[in-house]
Amino acid sequence: MSGIKHNSDRQLLLQVSEGDEQAFAMLVKAYSGLLFTYLVKITKDQDIASDVVQEIFTQLWLTRESLREVESFRSWLFVISRHHAVRMLKNIDREYKKREEWHQITQAAADGLEAQDEASLKEAYDILVKNAVDRLPPQQKKVWMLARLEGKKYAEIAAEMQISRETVKKYLQISSSSIVDYIRNNGLPIVISFLIIKL
Repeated sequence: MSGIKHNSDRQLLLQVSEGDEQAFAMLVKAYSGLLFTYLVKITKDQDIASDVVQEIFTQLWLTRESLREVESFRSWLFVISRHHAVRMLKNIDREYKKREEWHQITQAAADGLEAQDEASLKEAYDILVKNAVDRLPPQQKKVWMLARLEGKKYAEIAAEMQISRETVKKYLQISSSSIVDYIRNNGLPIVISFLIIKL
């Protein structure tokens, strides 16, 4: 039976490598569920597992010509998926550590500014941030507010706005950079404006 399955996979892979979209759809249908279950066990997170499945099959289609060289598709698929999931988990861990670092730095910065009029500084900061956010393009503004003000995760924002996780990340980077530039150009201490992009 496994021999029949192997031959069936080989035929599908050859068809996919030649650009057959129907064969690719069959391959996705045959393996996406199994792959998702496997990745949930590794990541302990359904959103991350779903993202990895989507990215794996997207990459598989983009590099489809190389599939004709794959002998055991199931084994190959699970190995590269595991590597991809581990890499994504490391990236998420780095993001978390950056947020923790940001909170530590902002606390240190606040301690260093005690001699100044903190109330007026905060008021000026809040006004500048609001003005900077209002100047952002609509999509970037919405992503920034969902992430920074409502504390939503990339996956939640992507689902709500019907865009990819990578697009959410890109919009957040661009909007944060724009806000920093605006605040710098309007006289807020550089140490504060720099920290915004670290959030």
